Amino acid sequence: NANAGAAVDAAFARARKSGKDVLIDLGGNWCADCRILSGLMELPELHAFLAAHYEMATVDVGRFNRNLDIPARFGITERLEGVPAILVSTPGGRLVNAGHVSAIEDARHMSPQALADWLAQWTK
Repeated sequence: NANAGAAVDAAFARARKSGKDVLIDLGGNWCADCRILSGLMELPELHAFLAAHYEMATVDVGRFNRNLDIPARFGITERLEGVPAILVSTPGGRLVNAGHVSAIEDARHMSPQALADWLAQWTK
């Protein structure tokens, strides 16, 4: 029942103050890779990296039938290729990782270091 729009707006408000980019994690609780990605992101060493570089928001897209207005803000109006999907945006709303939004949909096969390496390519 979380308000995805409010969570994303709050992340952007924090980003404008901190100067960090915004990372929006799109997923669903039915998705094993989404749950694994969430767990990886909570590991202390990865969480510290994320906190240093991004303001974060998590958005439940259900079975591609909820909160699709969030990816639409970035011009993604077609069905997502898969979840988890990650949107990385500047504080001003420019999508930084266009074309690579669903590149980690196989999160179950990623090590924490591989995820950090993937995310690092979008940092400033």
